[in-house]
Amino acid sequence: MQINQQIMKSIKLYMVFFCILIIFSCNEDDEDFSGTGTANFSITSLQEVENATSALAINIGIDNFNHAGGTISVAISGATYGTDYETSAGSDTFTLDVAQGGLITSFSIQPIDNDAIEANKQLTITLTDATGALTIGDNATLTFTILEDDDPLVAAVAFESATLAIQENATSATTINIPFDQETTNGGTITIETTGDAVLGTDYTIVGQTATTFTLTVPANATTASFDIQAIDNTVFEADKSIIFTVTEVSGGLSIGTIPQLTVSIENDDSPPNPLIDFDASNTTSYNEDAGTITVNFTLSGTTTAAATIQLTTSGTTDASDFNFGGSTANPYSFTIPAGSSTGSVAITITDDATVEMDEILTLEITNVSGGLDAGVNLQQQTITITDNDAVAFNYVEDFESGTDLATLGFENILNGQTVDPTRVISLITSNGNFSDVNNVNGTSDNGLNMFYNAGSGTTVTELLDNVLVSPIMNASGNMEVIIDNSYAFLNQNSATVTYYWSQTYNGSGTFIASEWNVMGTETAANMNGEGFGNNTYKQQQFNISPTGNFYIAIRVSQTIDGANYRTRWRFDNLKVNSL
Repeated sequence: MQINQQIMKSIKLYMVFFCILIIFSCNEDDEDFSGTGTANFSITSLQEVENATSALAINIGIDNFNHAGGTISVAISGATYGTDYETSAGSDTFTLDVAQGGLITSFSIQPIDNDAIEANKQLTITLTDATGALTIGDNATLTFTILEDDDPLVAAVAFESATLAIQENATSATTINIPFDQETTNGGTITIETTGDAVLGTDYTIVGQTATTFTLTVPANATTASFDIQAIDNTVFEADKSIIFTVTEVSGGLSIGTIPQLTVSIENDDSPPNPLIDFDASNTTSYNEDAGTITVNFTLSGTTTAAATIQLTTSGTTDASDFNFGGSTANPYSFTIPAGSSTGSVAITITDDATVEMDEILTLEITNVSGGLDAGVNLQQQTITITDNDAVAFNYVEDFESGTDLATLGFENILNGQTVDPTRVISLITSNGNFSDVNNVNGTSDNGLNMFYNAGSGTTVTELLDNVLVSPIMNASGNMEVIIDNSYAFLNQNSATVTYYWSQTYNGSGTFIASEWNVMGTETAANMNGEGFGNNTYKQQQFNISPTGNFYIAIRVSQTIDGANYRTRWRFDNLKVNSL
């Protein structure tokens, strides 16, 4: 027993000695500064925005602490110190101290914000030298990018005004200014296209340009562009000429502004040798086919001193069977205005036939003037509309009493976003004595159109009932009367809106597009009840329309089905379309 106690005591003494030995050994390593530390960047690149509000710390790591310290030299290139950035060391080249056993040293860099629009700046930060117990490692370069935060300014280009007048005999060029709404950072180009009845090289020139389409080059930071035009003077009396300049394309830091087109009028400066002749602007320009002989008047700018011959050329949809000049069907037709006249006129006889036809157009144009008058510059052409008087009365009636299905009758059902049962549409039914009579809205008939839906009083679902019934095409035009009878049921749960439409635009596509239809009127159960029409009592709807071509009629029933408005019923009968 004593031997074991002695053994245990020896073991404990040994363990204490071993721990002391380890501690002393570690202390000896911590106090060993005879080694060399290697300095490196831990990353190869960084970036920061130009308008950063705080400096960014750049760390340089030392790979071990067994060194006696020293210094690390740093150089920064690639941008301008004091303009693009600053450092905590106050320079773009500096030395950092590293303490004995130190594992890190650092400095900070702060981009300098400005309003200049420029490219990103890339700085190269290099560890150039080390002293003392330090050396430079392999990762001695760091790329630091300063990101530009200023967007380039894009300028909108536009003419100063939409119109401008210059004189034909102007002695100096006129400058056409194109101001920008702001400075353009990058500049660009402006392409301008020239049109109008003025001829380049004959009526005007564009200084420095030889083609009707030309390009202006805009330098960076510009606020305007311009070009010069010069009218070419002559001694010929003629109408004012126009030049239309249009900005058709821009590039670079430019966009097209609010006035991209300018019309320049070149005003004539020459006096006519004779009085001028024009059509009288007060002439009547629309006649019925049965108007007989009409008079077309002319205005003269002065009294003629010699007889003048006027040549009229006719065009349009008319032909020689529709009119004549006092029996003459010549085209062109010539007539004379005698000397001493201050006005002139020509008689035209309109032919009244029995042919049903579209309205016709007769265009008269002064194409030649000789003798004591010259062609005017105000109104050299006038158009006359001849309205047909042989229209056949149009009469469409559908009372649905044949029992023929709607598709065969030419009707079409369209679902318009309907979410209830798609079979619930306006349909043809038989219900003896429950429809209106074709000749008396208060009479009865057995067949008609019915729209019925009932979701049940306990429904908790919100759905949409919305369908349209489109009529056959009506091959007619002009003033029309549209008549249809309708009735309702379930006043307290029927919130549907019935809308009546007509359309010349619909093409039978089977899709309802509201913009293609014109509303004739609307109806609701509440409105009919307020007018004294009770459940199942018919009201005759009457509308007047004026289509200019073939058209359709449509009935639309639309209701949101929910717990309060859970059912609806509408009946329609006796669609009539009559010309007035």
